[in-house]
Amino acid sequence: MPDPTERPATPRLLLLALLLTGAYHGTLVLTRAYRGADGAGSLQFLASAYARHPFDPWDDRWYGGVPLTGEPPLAAQLIALLSPLGAEGAYGAAQFLGVALLAWGVYRAALACASERVAGVATLLVTLGSALTLQLNVFGHLGTVFAAALALHAAPLLWAWVRGGPRAGRRALAPLLAAGAADPVTALLLGAAALLAAPPGRAGRRRAGLVTLLVQAGLSGWAGWLWTPWVSPPSLPPLGVGRSVWLCLLLPLWSVGWVLPALPGVCRRGPRGWGVPERLALLGAALLPAGTLLFLPVAPGGGPARLPAPETLAFCAALLLLPLAAQVALRAWDAARVPTGPGSLPLVAAAAFTLLVTVGLNALPRTRPLEGPALNLAPLLNFIEKDEHWRYRFLTVGFGRQLGLLGAQTRAATPAGLWHLPPDLPQPLAAAGAFAALPERAALPGFGPLPALLTHPERAYLKFVYAASPVLDPLLFLHGWHAIGTLENGVVVWEREDVPPLPARLPRSVLPRWAALLWGAGPLACLLAALLVVGRAAPRERAATSPGPAGAPGLATARGAALGPARATLGVTLLLLAVGAALRGSPGWALERDWAARAARPVLGGGLRGEYARLERLGVRLNRRGREARAQVTLDWWTPLGTRRTRTTQALRFTGGRWVVGPPGGGSLTLQRAVPSPQAAVAYDRAPRRITTNATAPADVLDRPVVQVLSARTVQVDGRVVAVGSLLNADARPADLTLSVSLRTPDGQVVVTENAGLSVLHKLRPGERTPWLVPLPPLPPGTDVDPLTLEVTARAVVTGRNLARPLAARSRVQGGAVTVEARNVSTQTLAVPQALLAVSDARGVAWVRAVVGPPLPPGAVWTFRLPVTPPAGARAHPAPLAGPAAPARAPGSFPLPAALLPGGSYTLTFQALPEGQAPASGDRGDGAAGGEP
Repeated sequence: MPDPTERPATPRLLLLALLLTGAYHGTLVLTRAYRGADGAGSLQFLASAYARHPFDPWDDRWYGGVPLTGEPPLAAQLIALLSPLGAEGAYGAAQFLGVALLAWGVYRAALACASERVAGVATLLVTLGSALTLQLNVFGHLGTVFAAALALHAAPLLWAWVRGGPRAGRRALAPLLAAGAADPVTALLLGAAALLAAPPGRAGRRRAGLVTLLVQAGLSGWAGWLWTPWVSPPSLPPLGVGRSVWLCLLLPLWSVGWVLPALPGVCRRGPRGWGVPERLALLGAALLPAGTLLFLPVAPGGGPARLPAPETLAFCAALLLLPLAAQVALRAWDAARVPTGPGSLPLVAAAAFTLLVTVGLNALPRTRPLEGPALNLAPLLNFIEKDEHWRYRFLTVGFGRQLGLLGAQTRAATPAGLWHLPPDLPQPLAAAGAFAALPERAALPGFGPLPALLTHPERAYLKFVYAASPVLDPLLFLHGWHAIGTLENGVVVWEREDVPPLPARLPRSVLPRWAALLWGAGPLACLLAALLVVGRAAPRERAATSPGPAGAPGLATARGAALGPARATLGVTLLLLAVGAALRGSPGWALERDWAARAARPVLGGGLRGEYARLERLGVRLNRRGREARAQVTLDWWTPLGTRRTRTTQALRFTGGRWVVGPPGGGSLTLQRAVPSPQAAVAYDRAPRRITTNATAPADVLDRPVVQVLSARTVQVDGRVVAVGSLLNADARPADLTLSVSLRTPDGQVVVTENAGLSVLHKLRPGERTPWLVPLPPLPPGTDVDPLTLEVTARAVVTGRNLARPLAARSRVQGGAVTVEARNVSTQTLAVPQALLAVSDARGVAWVRAVVGPPLPPGAVWTFRLPVTPPAGARAHPAPLAGPAAPARAPGSFPLPAALLPGGSYTLTFQALPEGQAPASGDRGDGAAGGEP
């Protein structure tokens, strides 16, 4: 008996859905809402690589050169095809095409298993749903959207093929191949769900289809197996890092989550009462527990067989729930409009509230803790092209995911990239430690940690660092880098001298020509074939399936069914409000929110307790008495020069229905910096140097001062070998120094090589000396240090930067330690001062100690104590030096008591990073400290 509330079929809902698709998603594309999506930058970079070389899936601009076969190619190749529209314009056009294709695919799939009204409502739900909005403008998985759209277009053909259609299987092949090229995981999930939920038919065809999907998913990265192992793409971090359950699993189901209460009734009915919508919904619900397991610390691996991301599973689950959700919504709507029904106002209110939340999700990318404001890349791109700066590699600081857009618009290369980083997803209630998860802290695949790369920039041909945040300024400065100016967009350019340009040809691996041609043209050919198949299908095409039974539980025309979606939406909203009210009544939560706000607030000045610090961990011990509480707060701060810990006390008082947090004890130091000029604030050196494509080698055009190694030796401490010594700039010109230390066997073989990093002055005045200390890498097991020969190589170029010595010191020896009082005699605040204490004996420098001090305003005094003896258990290995032995007392040294070191002396050397080297605005993730970190 037909349902009396079923209305005549009409395509008006489809037309409305298409209109809203154009209005809503077209507006998002025109406003570039996708710019804040996590994966948009990587996809734009891939697209630029395919636009440069369509049939060469290799790019040397990231990670020193990587194959592109580790990522699904279809979405990137489509954007590359649209590249005449510009990098962002092509991405927006491809996104709108994917949305339109998905809306049509949902309509066709729902039309094949239900009525036209159900198909129209399902199209409305996906167009205005939270799953699609999050997938496009928050996660940035455009390839997943294309794969889902093509797989849904193939679903009716698969159902017809299972029921015995002779040609439907061949017609479904092109959309499935294109879906696999866009995202093999999504194609496998939706294709397998379509086959498992297919109406009764030929079981052999169902099994054959599942086997075909598994084979296609396994071969989706077939080209990756043809590369040599040493150029495999970087491994992804564990899936649980950087993701949250509420964002990746719960919010995508917001628009269809109210159908979940109907699933228990469907299960009680049994398999015999299930139609295709019910089977699809149950399979979609089964994906959610699997997505929860992915938050465990399991590495997805770097090969073609990668685990799906949790948000991908949630997106597929939301799509599979659509037909049943549309049925529930229609039955509730029809039941509410009958004369004896409750009226449609509750349903309309619930729908409006759900829609408002969905639209509001587009603002989530603004809450990403590590992403600063959008940068104007034009000045930076102009700088890279000027004077052939693109011949050197670069690093970025504070760019976040905008590195992808920068890499897509330049030919310059970087040893970094975005593939090895966890996602930077929105966190409206971010923990205080989220602001310390800087991408610059992650080790670079193939190059190691960032300090090692800054110590050996010549190995990676790294000459420039573009800093939109000052967080790494101390690390750059103490490694010998210098700021050469600020661009118009506020980006500070740091440079390292004496770095060779990239060779014209770098080592690489090559795919066979047939494989490269197939990889470059195959996905787009599959997409074209799929569009032809989709275009031939009439919009009113119906498969030989029927809707589920009209009497399915939860779908009957009754008052309970009418208020089901509204009650579910209201219940979830009330639950969230209750959780929020409970958290407001927790003093620990209030304290964490207070420190999270401090960590997010930009801090100007303060050195390592201000702009260079990031709050990494927060420990709280509460002592609560009624409406008042007192908290002992332990704070771990990450700084580029090591971790600091502070402890402070804060008072809390419950008033106005919430806990009010008092200021931390001791206060915090915040210094205002001068706004830098867009022009470089340094005196440029006039040395005879040039950059030209006709130069044979950098040494031909660089003016090199004479530097002299005065002493050098190796010291073994706790099983680690350290090289120490001193060096003199024997030239009349200032020198930018690069010091390398090697250990050689008696037959001349190099065992280890290392550059001087933090414990040395890289910029030397004429006649100035510097001690140096170089920790060497671990030696091979069983290596004897005694027969090894120490080799020191020092080279320099003329410089005019960072030659100021704004600290004057006086010292005295007391009880085995040197007490030093260093005064800032300049008129500028010193953000990060460093002191080097060198202890010498008759053979030269025996040990070097380094210490970093607090920020020093003009006239401020920094007092510290350092031991004058080498570490306990240190064993020196005298190394032969060419030339006369170093004198026992160097100029400017101070004698040591004979009881401490007979005939010994010590010297003090200072260098300091001035305040105001970086932009005064636009910093994100700065931590405010309640004391000295």
